[in-house]
Amino acid sequence: MKVSKRKDSLRVVVNCVVFSSMLSACGSNETQSVVEEQKKDQVQQIENQAVVVGAGLSGLTAAYELERIGYSVTILEAKERLGGRIGTVQMGTQHGELGGEFIDGPTVHQEIHRYASLFNVELADTGYWGEIESGAYYIEGKLVSYTDFDESFDTEIVNDYNRFNNALNLLVDAVPDANDPAMLEVAKKYDLTDVQSWIDDMQLHPTAKLIAEQFVRGEFDEPSDLSLLHLAQYARVYELVSEDDVESHRFLHGGKAMAQAFADNIEGDIHLNQAVTKISELDGRVTINTISGDSFQADVVVVTVPLPVLNKIEFSPRLPQALSDAAKNINYGSHSKVLLQYSKRFWLEQTLGGETIVTGLPTGWTWETTERQGGEGGILIAYTSGDYSVIQKDWSDQQIIDARLDEMEIMYPGSNAFLVDAKVQNWVAEPWTQGGFIAYGPGQVTKYWKLFQQPVGQVYFAGEHTDTLYLGYMEGAVRSGIRVAEQIAQLN
Repeated sequence: MKVSKRKDSLRVVVNCVVFSSMLSACGSNETQSVVEEQKKDQVQQIENQAVVVGAGLSGLTAAYELERIGYSVTILEAKERLGGRIGTVQMGTQHGELGGEFIDGPTVHQEIHRYASLFNVELADTGYWGEIESGAYYIEGKLVSYTDFDESFDTEIVNDYNRFNNALNLLVDAVPDANDPAMLEVAKKYDLTDVQSWIDDMQLHPTAKLIAEQFVRGEFDEPSDLSLLHLAQYARVYELVSEDDVESHRFLHGGKAMAQAFADNIEGDIHLNQAVTKISELDGRVTINTISGDSFQADVVVVTVPLPVLNKIEFSPRLPQALSDAAKNINYGSHSKVLLQYSKRFWLEQTLGGETIVTGLPTGWTWETTERQGGEGGILIAYTSGDYSVIQKDWSDQQIIDARLDEMEIMYPGSNAFLVDAKVQNWVAEPWTQGGFIAYGPGQVTKYWKLFQQPVGQVYFAGEHTDTLYLGYMEGAVRSGIRVAEQIAQLN
């Protein structure tokens, strides 16, 4: 891969594979990108200068919006690619996502849809129609379609899982305003409660309990590591959202198309392989130093790195202790993705669409990512979360692939015979992410909520972890980029 360290006035445009997470995440050591360098046209010097740290969706959005209000912008990215935790990998004539993938409907994830329309980035709907079931549960050693589960599975299990969903819906009573979830005293009590304890108190049937735990694990993190108030905030955000609008879209040509579209519409330089090591503020000016020894000057800096790696940057003056502690302590979900490409879509032979909520195995969730792509075969995602993902932190890619294949063979006997290729993204082990996306732990919502929405001097923060609605979503990342640009606009 050809990489520019940006010591000249060249603009970096990444035209191929972009990696990142589900939010800030995902990369693959085996994927290559072609980087073209184009001479940047000379432009009139602009007085206001900004540096954006991180070229994920939040950083790209912030850069685009800052240029619109008259700032000259430079983006510094630690990795060799754009995109942050969105990531597209090519597998023959097909592609799949190693990071953030799903987009809700246009009335829900409004900003993603708006930018996609603005930049002519095509979206595709998800799933199948007709006789193909949208998905299945793998429970008690067998695949059970969603329809069969609702209509003819063990009544006690079905009723208890419905009881869990009803209790989830009732959590919204503690959160009148999703943007400010800890307003009520009951909400503060929820924040001190972990979700596992809440589930345990329901005394569900053991099988229903496994499904409930996997829902939480796959969407957020291990239930014992998640604040009940975080779950309640999520329930409030999605209270009135139709199921048809949830995870209803993805980028037709992959998340790389969205990242590239932003890059194509940003005039400033994008410097890859330029991890920021120090940010210093003196007399209203900010100096940003990078690992290569380069130095950049700006009026403001926008820091978009995931919290687990924020403390890798030295700040002068130091960040307030509350922010350093938050970066160290706030819980992030642990997730990994394995893309399994098969020569035939054997799941369709069972009239199943590929989505499976899995109990009793480390693979917790599967889905097909190639419904709108040609070819007889397709790509299934094997998604592992929580403690099952943490234990893989030091595993090799091949060890992770082998484990997922063994589990797929249990669910779909004979499937290994159709394997063509496999790719891995282990977010917990990714050095510039060290996790999936924010998932507040017990006691952390009331302590840290909105903490990173306020600047420290001329240092501003963005990223999905700073949003107050769509935490962990690409939509949240984009919203945070818009928010920080609006804050900076108020300086002038």
